[in-house]
Amino acid sequence: MKNWKKLLLTVVPATHLLRSWGEGTVPSTAQGISFTAFAGQWSQDMNGWRYENDDGSYCRNGWYWLDGNQDGIAECYIFDNDGYAQVSLYNLTAKAGGYEVNDQGAWVVDGVVQEKKVEVPAAEIQPAEEVKPDASNDPAALEAYLAAQEKTNTLDSMDAQADMKMSMTMEGVSIDTNMDMNMKVRGAQTGNLEFVADGSMTMLGSDIPFQMFYTDNMYYMDMMGMKMKQEMPLDEALDQVASNLESVDMDLAMMKDMAMTTEDGNTVLTYGINTDNMNSFLNGIVGDMDTLYNGYTVSYNIRSASGKAIVDQNGYYVKEDMSLDMDMVMTDSETGESETVSYVMEMHMNINNPGQEVKFELPSTEGYEDLGSALV
Repeated sequence: MKNWKKLLLTVVPATHLLRSWGEGTVPSTAQGISFTAFAGQWSQDMNGWRYENDDGSYCRNGWYWLDGNQDGIAECYIFDNDGYAQVSLYNLTAKAGGYEVNDQGAWVVDGVVQEKKVEVPAAEIQPAEEVKPDASNDPAALEAYLAAQEKTNTLDSMDAQADMKMSMTMEGVSIDTNMDMNMKVRGAQTGNLEFVADGSMTMLGSDIPFQMFYTDNMYYMDMMGMKMKQEMPLDEALDQVASNLESVDMDLAMMKDMAMTTEDGNTVLTYGINTDNMNSFLNGIVGDMDTLYNGYTVSYNIRSASGKAIVDQNGYYVKEDMSLDMDMVMTDSETGESETVSYVMEMHMNINNPGQEVKFELPSTEGYEDLGSALV
């Protein structure tokens, strides 16, 4: 089921991405809207500057923190659909994606280049290679969980319903966010993947409907009257969102106290989360990089987390629920003063009739604006 979870992860963050453009939010690494690229190099041709990663790919379609001279300090740049950095002309600042960049393409606020500290490349902050199941897990339950995961990953199509409830509290003020989404997928195994996702997000009393779909290596997003499209091979999208998750077997490393019962002929699997391992993993990605977000270092503390999965009589997942209670601590690098944002989240996913062919019609592709052009 992990691969199907990855596919959902490519859809859900896009709702936050579109919302940020609609509201003019800063390109926030803390919210996962920008990405950090390591150990690459700048190159220039007649069309401008591009940043080539070690694997030969180029940064494109968004904001990236880059440490081009490997001095441990990264600056934030925005790249268009063709992979060229958006820069201002004649030494003047210009708007790119709603934010100011200077003549070298770096994000500036009031003329000051925004920076963050990066010390350890991503490849060096992976947890231990060998991950063993927690001794508290029932071996039979763990075997059933992994077998269902393997079988569900063979599905070529899926009809899934997901919803999330999140409460965020800071300095005594709470903001509740709810999101529900239905996603239909086909061609996941045959190489001709298509999906459509419809849903809505409720925040601060506003109900925001959204629709996203994917076909012919193009990602289409419609929210708040904004219709954007972005060329995005699926493998690239999955790797961008879930690259850190692939460095460790999350299921084996993080689960504890897994138990198995039966209910109405289905297998019910309950489990807890080893918060020590999860915090170590999460802060290994973010905290161990000693990342600086506009003068603040960020760390996470997961207080509790648990889950429940239901496997049907055919061996497929049909339902999974998860809950999470955590703090994000932001510390001023100069004064040492800290602020804590608390999150309480509930996530639910149902798979409708797994193993049966899923049929659906894709929306029209008319009227969508290329995301790279819209950022200029």
